[in-house]
Amino acid sequence: MYAGLRDIKRFTIAATDGDIGVSKDFLFDDRAWTIRYMYADTHRWLPLGDKVLISPISLSRFDIENEKIEVNLTKQMVKDSPSVDDHLTVSREYEELYYRYFGYGYYWTGPGAWGEYAHPTALSQITPARSAEELSRSVLVEGVESNHLRSIDELQGYTIKASDGEFGQIHDLILDTNNWEIPLIIVDTHQLLPGGKKVLIAPKHIKEINWLEQKVVCTLSEDEIKHCPEFDHALLGDRIYQEQIKAKLLAL
Repeated sequence: MYAGLRDIKRFTIAATDGDIGVSKDFLFDDRAWTIRYMYADTHRWLPLGDKVLISPISLSRFDIENEKIEVNLTKQMVKDSPSVDDHLTVSREYEELYYRYFGYGYYWTGPGAWGEYAHPTALSQITPARSAEELSRSVLVEGVESNHLRSIDELQGYTIKASDGEFGQIHDLILDTNNWEIPLIIVDTHQLLPGGKKVLIAPKHIKEINWLEQKVVCTLSEDEIKHCPEFDHALLGDRIYQEQIKAKLLAL
């Protein structure tokens, strides 16, 4: 199932015993082009509106029609999970605490985009073995490679630079809800094409993301961009449309 991240940002996140909040932002791995976490806005539930991270590993059901994401977690498990605010950033150290608290296998060890899991929703039940406080006293992170997590909110609006000029901006990313990978990128081509239509490119066409200059370097030329498939929001869930997109992008 394909869905635009701009649409999902307003979805309700539901625990097994009540709503946690709404999805506010996403953290993606800029090497694997995979969503690692959702940021949940919990101000209607938690008095201080703490920042809460939800991993796709905990998902049980993704309901686009009712704009709801159901997770195999209780509200108390989420409330007691390692606080992002205590760690300031989602570092690899924080991820180790987070994954060990929920009993997940690390995505950064083993093959594939999800390491010790074939896909992010491989767990049917999650039970923390120890509290976040206990884990924070025992976690070992020496020699662990740093992560490559970035905010989707930050990336949206970045300038896209073609091999022979600039042609638009990142408008949105398309999520495959089966594995939480990003197969498609929506580009607003107002600087290149009449009417500023939106076209689709694939992560394989991205050579580099310059976070300092807020630019995305693309391997495609302006002429190739003109022949990229046009984005049609109404057809995003259509299998035939998806296959047509894949075929066109494969040829570029």
